[in-house]
Amino acid sequence: MNKPLEHDGKEQELFDYLRIFVMFWQKIDFIWGLFITSYIPLFGFLHFYQGQIGGSFGLLFIIAIGAFTWVNGAALRAHYDLANTMSKEFRRNNRSYPDLNAALLRTANDGKERLVLFTHGFAFAGFLYMMGERVGETLCGTKNGWGCLIGSVFG
Repeated sequence: MNKPLEHDGKEQELFDYLRIFVMFWQKIDFIWGLFITSYIPLFGFLHFYQGQIGGSFGLLFIIAIGAFTWVNGAALRAHYDLANTMSKEFRRNNRSYPDLNAALLRTANDGKERLVLFTHGFAFAGFLYMMGERVGETLCGTKNGWGCLIGSVFG
């Protein structure tokens, strides 16, 4: 009589694990979505806004976007790490689900932290480039914003 109850307990454990694992992936999707939907209008603003962007506003804007990018990237890295840990622990403790273990092994997320660093780093670098162009145009009145900024700093 204990056998069916033990099996039901294992199935409940599996369902609980899957529910929590899916919740982690929903959070990861939300954090990625927040990052992407924040940067798209940001680039659009910098590209289409024809007004001047002063140095102090530009500096505050860079600090704010830099902080947002860092916090978002740190949250993604932490969630990927937790998802990896959950996957490894489940595979180690529950060998009675070979198909699920094989799927978890195939979709292992090792290395996603580097992907986050790559995507967030290049997005912020693109933002810095566009801000440098816009602030330089405002300060010098020329279309070569970076040339003006570099000349005023080093010249």
